[in-house]
Amino acid sequence: MGEPVPQEGEGSVIVSLAEAAMHMYTAAIDALPFPEDKKFHKRANVVLTGMRKLRAALTEAAGRSRSSPAVIVALRDVRLRYDKLMTHAAAAPGSSLGQQLYATRIEAKLSAQEVANGAGLRADLLDDLEAGEIPTEDEAAKVTGLIAALGGVPGTDHHERPESEQHDDEHREHHESQEHEEELHVNDWDESVNAG
Repeated sequence: MGEPVPQEGEGSVIVSLAEAAMHMYTAAIDALPFPEDKKFHKRANVVLTGMRKLRAALTEAAGRSRSSPAVIVALRDVRLRYDKLMTHAAAAPGSSLGQQLYATRIEAKLSAQEVANGAGLRADLLDDLEAGEIPTEDEAAKVTGLIAALGGVPGTDHHERPESEQHDDEHREHHESQEHEEELHVNDWDESVNAG
């Protein structure tokens, strides 16, 4: 037998429930503390867990042959908001490797399957990492290498750079500052000579 035909108005009920849930999640997101706050990840993870469940329910509803455009729009809105929060969390101090990988692959426009294939990992592991599972040492090494290969976690360019590069920049800035001071000194000296 084929799929059960959704009851009349089922799509609108699903959308209404999704909108109500997103209203609460949006309020919770707006109330999150600064990323540097110790409570940030704990509170963000609660919201992300709920949004994952909502996303899964809407994905299932959207997969039905008689899914309405409103369900698709609701799914899109949830995914966009989820991606934004995951990217925000990934850039925060103390983020999980799963959050970092998720934000990196979303920025790179890659699917979980494509990333898994490229890193030699199973696709379901990415879902587990996204949900907060701790990877093995070997898995963590592969994920870290892949993140670096894809350009690093979005929004953390300064934090992710090697110390040697940061040191080089500090040295360069110091050198440029000295040159600027010397130039001012020379200009002042020239002016005093010219005035004399």
